[in-house]
Amino acid sequence: MGVIGKLKSSEIKLTKSEKKLSEYILNNKEKVIYKTVTEISKLCGVGEATIIRFCRKLGYKGFQDFKVSFAKEISLTQNNVLSGPIDKDDSIETIARKFYTINLEVLKQTMSILDYDKITKCTEAILKAKKVHFMGIGHSGITSEEAKYKFMRIGLNCNVYGDGHTMLMMASIMDKDDLIVAISHSGNTPEIIKAVKLAKENGAKVMYIGTNEKSQIASMSDFCLYYVSKETLFQTGAVSTKIAQIFIIDLIYTEVVRSTLDTATEKKIKTAKTIEKIIYNRDYE
Repeated sequence: MGVIGKLKSSEIKLTKSEKKLSEYILNNKEKVIYKTVTEISKLCGVGEATIIRFCRKLGYKGFQDFKVSFAKEISLTQNNVLSGPIDKDDSIETIARKFYTINLEVLKQTMSILDYDKITKCTEAILKAKKVHFMGIGHSGITSEEAKYKFMRIGLNCNVYGDGHTMLMMASIMDKDDLIVAISHSGNTPEIIKAVKLAKENGAKVMYIGTNEKSQIASMSDFCLYYVSKETLFQTGAVSTKIAQIFIIDLIYTEVVRSTLDTATEKKIKTAKTIEKIIYNRDYE
């Protein structure tokens, strides 16, 4: 029996609080898989211990095990393992049009929540920092790599870390002149949370780019920029999410360039010419 079947089953005897919790989950299927035990506890008005006991009564090890099973069931039911509302029988043209609409909607929604004053403050923080440390795991790590590459080419002293050990080592030697740019869709990436906490203890500043204003990383950050992009556990790494992340990065990058136009232009030209020369020499050896 699947998760939804168990929630609706009369065979599993639930307490009054558990019935209240079950009704909430059934009425908020798409939201539950993104929330923590604490968040659901507050929304339902039931204790966290009740939620854990409820999950175990249904046959799961705990809340996380329940969420994974629930997300998988929803994905299989709605084809959500594909990127967006894509049906396996769609033509390539139909899929292309759906992708276009999805990505356009993500940018439109992100635009609607942008705080331009915060972008200015983030720009100032980057320019003030002696070194900028981009951090991201998995697909957000790829965005971090691209961000580092963009800012490096205009002369910023920056680096990127995509694994927990390196993040912690570097965080341990950061100080008030360092700035972390933490890119995390959920805002609850364990490796980044540990590094940010350590860096903050050393006086470093933190900028968070993600979707979750109630996340642990957001709560520890000095600057937060949010984008809108919904993806289930089985859609992780959707192109729409990456587009939203890069959109935010590009806005900050453009402001940094505008603030240091002469030097940024000079360094961008130098790096471009160097790469061109290397490629030219390789092609004509």
